[in-house]
Amino acid sequence: MDFMISGNLFLKNILMMALVSSASVAGAADKLSIKDWGKSFETALNSKNSGDALKLLDFKSLEKDALPKCVDCSSKDAMKKARVLFAKGNFDESLKLYNQVPKGSDYWFQAIEEKGWAYFRQNDSEKALAQTKTLVSPQFGEVVNSEAYFLRSLTQLRICDYKGVFETHEIFKERQKARILEVQNLSKTGMNAAFAKALTKVTSFPVKASDVAESLLDLPVLYYKDTELQGQMLRFKVAEKALEVLQNRGTHPTLQSQVTKIQQDSLDKMKSRLKKLAQEETDANFRIVQRLNLIEVEAIQRIHTDMKLAQELYSKGDFKKTGEDQLVFMDDGRPWIDELDKYDVAAKTCPQNIRRKM
Repeated sequence: MDFMISGNLFLKNILMMALVSSASVAGAADKLSIKDWGKSFETALNSKNSGDALKLLDFKSLEKDALPKCVDCSSKDAMKKARVLFAKGNFDESLKLYNQVPKGSDYWFQAIEEKGWAYFRQNDSEKALAQTKTLVSPQFGEVVNSEAYFLRSLTQLRICDYKGVFETHEIFKERQKARILEVQNLSKTGMNAAFAKALTKVTSFPVKASDVAESLLDLPVLYYKDTELQGQMLRFKVAEKALEVLQNRGTHPTLQSQVTKIQQDSLDKMKSRLKKLAQEETDANFRIVQRLNLIEVEAIQRIHTDMKLAQELYSKGDFKKTGEDQLVFMDDGRPWIDELDKYDVAAKTCPQNIRRKM
């Protein structure tokens, strides 16, 4: 029951964000509708000009038109530049670029996580924790990269918040275990119910988060952004529509046979690509679990070796004063969608409180 409630929260909010994305993200190409393509294919067959029909089955041309090299170009470019600056240790400048990625972007989760790491490298534990608070919120805790939990746990260890470390690990198990196991299984099979359902629902290209929202809980992070996979999805859906038209007409048996082969080939390649994406994520998850285990061992060791931390080590953290245009609430663990990415955390030796701001 808890999983279903959390999943529904995620779906509700990811759809809201997808609507923002479709309205605000520039650079997206016109959508190729499979239904409209089918009508054009049928018209070409009726014209008795086989050349027109074959042109519509030029998959390389279809991929070129329907799958642009760059969607959400500004965010993608900002992420690329931010990572270069991060690698050079220029964290202030990288943070400015990460902040340019809007909430509606498909790269938003990554931007928030990498902002957290930038703050961590600056030894700003409070701001690092604030970023992870967004990432592991009930809305997104099941679908974000598992590294978000590692960042949160490592930051909590740094400030001696051992109770927080164990809480983060429990949340990680609760919200990520099912998905990690599903992705691990996908690395062996190349297909699961979530992807099969998503493939059925996709009706246009390029694919967006709103098109496959439900599947995001059981598939590799941003799998739908993979151009190789999406290219095979396009081939499969076009071949499927072509076969539907041809079979309804009861004509062109040779063409039907060729299209059937193309569809089967695209299905095999989709499975192969999904296996690869799932294996890459499974390997990354394995490394994260190992690191979380090390953090837990370290936290336990510290607790047992220093059970009597001096009371004076703990100090009350004060928040910066807020402006007249801000409302401040004590955190109850159930944020509104407008509050995400708007957290402050007060932490000296150990965090004392958390607040939300709008």
